[in-house]
Amino acid sequence: MLQTKQTIGSRYQLEEQLSDNAGRQTWIATDIHNSATIIVKLLAFSPQMQWDEFKLFEREAEVLQQLNHPQIPHYKDYFSLDKDTGKGLCWFGMVQEYIPGKSLQQLLEEGKRFSETQVRAIARQILAILQYLHQLNPPVLHRDLKPSNLILAENEQIYLVDFGAVQNSAAVEGVTFTVVGTTGYAPLEQFWGKASPASDLYALGATLIHLLTGTSPANLPQRNLRIQFRQMVSIEPKFISWIESLTEPDLEFRFQSASQALSALETGNFENYHLQTITPPFRSKIAIKKSPSQLQLKIPGQGLLIFLNLLIYSLKLIFQIILGLSLIGVTISFPFAVLFLLGLSLYNGGSGLIIILLFGSLFIYIMYQFLERGSQEYQKNGRSLKQKLRKIFRFGDYHLNLTKKTFVIEHRKFDICYLRRQGKTSEISAVGKNKYNAIFLQVNRKKYYLSRQISELESNWLLQEIEAWFQ
Repeated sequence: MLQTKQTIGSRYQLEEQLSDNAGRQTWIATDIHNSATIIVKLLAFSPQMQWDEFKLFEREAEVLQQLNHPQIPHYKDYFSLDKDTGKGLCWFGMVQEYIPGKSLQQLLEEGKRFSETQVRAIARQILAILQYLHQLNPPVLHRDLKPSNLILAENEQIYLVDFGAVQNSAAVEGVTFTVVGTTGYAPLEQFWGKASPASDLYALGATLIHLLTGTSPANLPQRNLRIQFRQMVSIEPKFISWIESLTEPDLEFRFQSASQALSALETGNFENYHLQTITPPFRSKIAIKKSPSQLQLKIPGQGLLIFLNLLIYSLKLIFQIILGLSLIGVTISFPFAVLFLLGLSLYNGGSGLIIILLFGSLFIYIMYQFLERGSQEYQKNGRSLKQKLRKIFRFGDYHLNLTKKTFVIEHRKFDICYLRRQGKTSEISAVGKNKYNAIFLQVNRKKYYLSRQISELESNWLLQEIEAWFQ
């Protein structure tokens, strides 16, 4: 068993043991050649050890040799110990620069609470480190970013340590590695063996949540796999949304690079960085884009069909108007015809007067029925025409732009807005659909429609997407 003041590797004197976990030890030691304080990480090689553990340890040493960043402890040496020196075990050792300070985990356990300003500063420093790692060729993924692996040095700088889970070029080339990561900080895709630069960004977001709330992300409530922490902090809403963007469960909706996330943090304009089109149901032309702070929706209209219907109803109405005018003309000329026949009858002695009166009464009754029905048909189709005329201004595309504060609904065609409705998002009480599967927002007592009649599959999909965004 290794002991304090024992010299290993011919030059490293062990001073203080920091950890001892199942064949792994970490020591503060002194390099007796130059009296420098260093960190020695040791791995015991035994029959019980998993081969993957050795590969991870060896890979950490290989990767650290290639790194050169002021906030990553420098690699110094790699050695092995025989069984005699290691008291019956063969040990492999790696030497790194020692960074005086405390880990963020230690500070949290001591009861320290970090302010928004401090967390922002920490985020910037970590993003700068990740920016360096991810821009290497091939990219280097840390895969275990968490408070215990971040050292707040005496110079107030943040250092990223413990590259024991690092992933290098072999992963990029498709080699499968041992699944690593810490629950609460590692995203789902990492446990599936599909880590990417955005996976480190998720771990950063989870770490920042821990710093702000004082609670491990694994112990915070979740909804739809999203960490729920808004109600536990009192910080700028934009900063909350930025952190939520880092911790998006779906890889596609996360920032894709540290540079992107850092730029968004500095400018405060991050909505458009991660708006991704979600695939709608098969053959649907509806497009929806979502981020934690914004939802955009476009539903194509059916202008051609409505226009054809309008044309048919217009021609039908014109025909009925002509028919009505013809009947009116006949009706107006009828009294003159009766007077003419009556005069002719009187001139001939009144022999046809009774016949004229009988046929005249019958004709008047028939004309009355024609006019009555024509009037009803005119009114009916007139109303239909008015409805079609109203719809002509809705034959364009439906657009919705929904943010945490406001919503805007527009009907557009050929870049012309025919109808615009807007209001406060806080006033939306429900999202629903009618019997024709048209989606609407319930705002107070009004219903603002977002779509025309669509398929049931599309309406169910849209409802699910919008309701999920509100959560």
